[in-house]
Amino acid sequence: MLRYLAAVSALAIAAPALADGVSYNYIEGNYQRVEFDDDFGGDPDGDGFGIGGSFALNDQWHLLASYATADLDAGVDLDQLKLGGGFHTPLTNNVDFVAEFAYVRFDASSGFVSADDDGFGLSLGVRGMAADRLELAGWVDYVDLDDSGDDTSVRGAAWYNFTETFALGFTAGIGDDVNQYGIGARVFFD
Repeated sequence: MLRYLAAVSALAIAAPALADGVSYNYIEGNYQRVEFDDDFGGDPDGDGFGIGGSFALNDQWHLLASYATADLDAGVDLDQLKLGGGFHTPLTNNVDFVAEFAYVRFDASSGFVSADDDGFGLSLGVRGMAADRLELAGWVDYVDLDDSGDDTSVRGAAWYNFTETFALGFTAGIGDDVNQYGIGARVFFD
């Protein structure tokens, strides 16, 4: 847990070097690689796609939603749905603190066997512009599922804005049980 807090703290310390311009109105799509720990059900790694977005309700509150699907080794399909909301406020003139709470649901299937589980997720982090076109972000994520237990992870992202409405980016999440890496595109609608 200390490494997660250290990662978010490092980004917060770097905040004075960041510039204005974080938007909470966007839709994004991504390709992602999912890697489970070796002791997690035979190590069913795989890849997939996701779509998500955020909608600002006002200067401090936003809604969020995402759906991701992955084809894992041994013929396992994994789907994840996330619906929630968040609060954001400036830490400085250059960076926002972000807190998000969401309902999460996972569905896994393989042949005639399927399982699902749901619970909640909490994310705390920071977002800011490292340059006129480069957004950096870092979070600590906690997910607690009814049947499958909980997982804590640290997540980071870098998005390069080619225009005011289009960005490409890279994300990475390192967790207790699963690691995820992705590349994606984001369209802003401010």
